[in-house]
Amino acid sequence: MKTYCLVLIKTSNVERFFLKCRGLGIVIFHTEKKPEGIVVKILEEDVKKLRKIWFIRYKVIDYLGVHAIQKKLKKNLVFLVALLVGLILLFVVSHVIVDVDVIHSNKEIRDLVTSALKDYGISKNTWRKSFKEIERIKEQILNDYPEKLEWLEIETKGMKYIVRIEERKMNEEVEEKDACNIVATKDGIVKRVIYSEGEALTHENDYVKEGDILITGSILKDGEEKSVVCATGSVYAEVWYQVSVHVPLRYTEKTETGKVRWNLKVKNSTTDDFIFKSRLDSYVEEVHPLFHIFGTEIEFVRQKEVTQEEKTYTEEEVLNKAMEEVDEKVSSTLEEFESILYKKVLKKEQNNSTMDIEVFVAVLESIGEQQEFERELSGNNGDTTIN
Repeated sequence: MKTYCLVLIKTSNVERFFLKCRGLGIVIFHTEKKPEGIVVKILEEDVKKLRKIWFIRYKVIDYLGVHAIQKKLKKNLVFLVALLVGLILLFVVSHVIVDVDVIHSNKEIRDLVTSALKDYGISKNTWRKSFKEIERIKEQILNDYPEKLEWLEIETKGMKYIVRIEERKMNEEVEEKDACNIVATKDGIVKRVIYSEGEALTHENDYVKEGDILITGSILKDGEEKSVVCATGSVYAEVWYQVSVHVPLRYTEKTETGKVRWNLKVKNSTTDDFIFKSRLDSYVEEVHPLFHIFGTEIEFVRQKEVTQEEKTYTEEEVLNKAMEEVDEKVSSTLEEFESILYKKVLKKEQNNSTMDIEVFVAVLESIGEQQEFERELSGNNGDTTIN
């Protein structure tokens, strides 16, 4: 395994140079003519013999062979070490789970699922499972606890499992009520009446007020009461709200440039800083927790460079954002089969850097509430009196 060199020779007499090389035992394997001279390929051990040729100037411009590889490795050692560390960290980030977050309001259910997951190899500081393994574990846990668990989902997010659970609710015996009405809980215009017991006292497009009886449990025939039941059903009506929102007129638009840098962050009670100095002026972070030890957390951070530009919303954009915020506020309070019917801006007013907007909202909403009433027996004939 010999090492060769490419040497640039500057001389006014090339033929004399070749004759001198032959006399000194320097073997020339290849030559190439360049504007600045000639490039010859010789053995590394012959380079020192060129000193004896007094009428030339020479310079080694490259190495070939094993020695050349060693020199390049040594020259780029820092880069190669950093690349190796990066690959190891990337492997760890993509294959190790450092936390399992089980989400549910019932501590007993959380503890049950956490223990079951641990039995199947899903816990902190373990290797990430494949998709097929996770599906198999989910199915097995649901089969193990059919009376407690209705649904289970395991989501992989970075180096963390997020586990969501739906507890199975056993049907509880509902106490039967003897006599009750469906009563309006708020004012509105009736749009739909659905009932299975009782008798409807209101119909589509009727205006009702809070406290009105919508479905009665007192059944009449030919003007006389024939029976009393517990009215069951739903009444959907158009009801109205006035919602206030405040929308900023200016915003910062961030655009990713495509440049990405990696860094490590140390977080504890006294420190929250990067190990290496960031080379980006403005960036957004994608954080992947690595491990937590002795009160100190090490995070692997992906920094994505962004440019920032201050912009101003147009009036149309402000109104669109206001309507989106109103939708979000109102929709969060709605139940199944309830919906927003329409919206209308009542007032808008600019206040320094924000626009204050009041919006009228019409909502299709269930307004019926079941209320019991007492039944009393009076008189010797046993007639029923309703209070």
